[in-house]
Amino acid sequence: MKKLSLKGMISLAVIILLSGCGAVMKTTGTLAGKLLTQKTADLSKASVQVQFVRNVYPAAVNSIEVEYLGKDWQDGGNMVTINFLKREGIGMYAIDGQVFIDGSEVPHLANGFYGKWTGREDFTPKMIRVVTSSGQEAEFLVTPPPPIRIVSVNGQKDTADVNLNSPLTLELESPQADSRTEFSVSLLSNIMNIRTFIESGIFKYKNKIIIPAALWKNSMSPVPPVGGESWLRIERFNVNTAIIKGVGATQVVGTAIDCVPVRVTGELEETRFGTVDEQGLTVSETIKNKTGEMNIEFSKPNAFLGRPMSSGKKFAMASFTVRATRLQQSRTSSSSNTTYTSTHKITTTTTTTTTRTFPTLPDAYWDELVARLYKDFESILRENYNITLIPVEQVVQAPSYASLEPITDQISMVEVEKSYKNTKNLIPTTFSAIVKNISSTFASDRIDARLLRELDVDGLIAVTIDLEMPWEEFSLSPRLSIRISGAPNGYKAGPTIYLQGLVSGNGLPLDEAKMDAKYLMNLLPNVIRQKDLMSALNRGFKAMAEREKSMDYTTLWSLK
Repeated sequence: MKKLSLKGMISLAVIILLSGCGAVMKTTGTLAGKLLTQKTADLSKASVQVQFVRNVYPAAVNSIEVEYLGKDWQDGGNMVTINFLKREGIGMYAIDGQVFIDGSEVPHLANGFYGKWTGREDFTPKMIRVVTSSGQEAEFLVTPPPPIRIVSVNGQKDTADVNLNSPLTLELESPQADSRTEFSVSLLSNIMNIRTFIESGIFKYKNKIIIPAALWKNSMSPVPPVGGESWLRIERFNVNTAIIKGVGATQVVGTAIDCVPVRVTGELEETRFGTVDEQGLTVSETIKNKTGEMNIEFSKPNAFLGRPMSSGKKFAMASFTVRATRLQQSRTSSSSNTTYTSTHKITTTTTTTTTRTFPTLPDAYWDELVARLYKDFESILRENYNITLIPVEQVVQAPSYASLEPITDQISMVEVEKSYKNTKNLIPTTFSAIVKNISSTFASDRIDARLLRELDVDGLIAVTIDLEMPWEEFSLSPRLSIRISGAPNGYKAGPTIYLQGLVSGNGLPLDEAKMDAKYLMNLLPNVIRQKDLMSALNRGFKAMAEREKSMDYTTLWSLK
């Protein structure tokens, strides 16, 4: 049995927030102050999501959205909504001003959400206009896609059986669908007492599609679908990440829904916390030789958020950083001695401070180390994955790159920080950068997604190599962190992950490294056991590739 971590619980809350306006409202109240709604007259602070929902599912679904809209719910109706999310920090905004949909002012319902029902036969484009008290104005045009209809489920036209351990066969109808048309598949789930639809998969449209049973254990949520009498929803969508002057970020989404009653049978293997077991894949190994150990810890999420490496061809090295830390350390010890005279007791305390400082090396040594590490990393990456890397010089010129955490490129007595060709940190490492990176913004506005679009690549690679001096010896213990990320899967969740993890081990004492150095520039590579580090990285890549083949990643992503 596996324990659901705090990180996992937070992920569940985020998934609920992504599922719909009603879930946002209820979850915000439940989290009691963790997600706050504030007023703003400054649209540059907001991530604005506009949506036209076509053919809303029946109230009989009894989801959280139906619960919140209550008697106003319109089976088969069309709804136009606008949500204002915080682009920095967690929470939502209510507009200090007015929001209009097709010329009619709409009130703020709750937690940054505004919406309006339109006529059941009204599929015309809708104009949303926002006017703030500070004089800002913005307009957003949203259009629904053509309708989509479920013809049959597993060959049945009425209340079909959906077995969580069997493939799902769908017959669909949707006009004007082409190779770019995507649709999602969802069953009802009950997460933290919230009944809502959660995507289990997103696929390229076909009139008839057979989806492997792996679909249900690779959902956006680790919580399994509700069993028994339930509902199956499909959603065709189009997404436009429009750039609107004065607005922080904009996502315009048109969706068309069809929803039918089903009977859910079969069971997924679960942990005792009610989540699906064996989410994602992990590789863990310790390699030992005469110079020490190297530990490999690689992982990726399940096939909804985890991409197979084979699905990407062109990548960008967004971040390659080498940092040496704790190069000067001090320890203090105290000892006491007591003597006696005929009239007094005398206690003498002696405090000793011991300082150890790693030898100061020329700047050229560190520059050479970074260049060698990058060359080895790139070689191993290409050897394992047949990919193309765009020039680093092109990466650092991307418009969104300026917002990343800068690397100081410095050498001091206590710390060294170097980057390859002026790359920055894609993954925040300082407290201030981590705080700045926290955001309620939608997936397509996150830094990974923006860089992927600007650079026209399939994935971003971020590498940080930390070297830390232990107290016991003058060496540097290496710790290589890697994350390879891809575009969101659909419009709600992302970035996706190709691979992430660590390779770490002990360093070699400076004296031993000197003895093995054919010339002085070999000193640092020997100290950090660069050959062993890269050999372990190579082994980790190969192990991940083998495990990936035996799991659901390629099977499900081949349908996208």
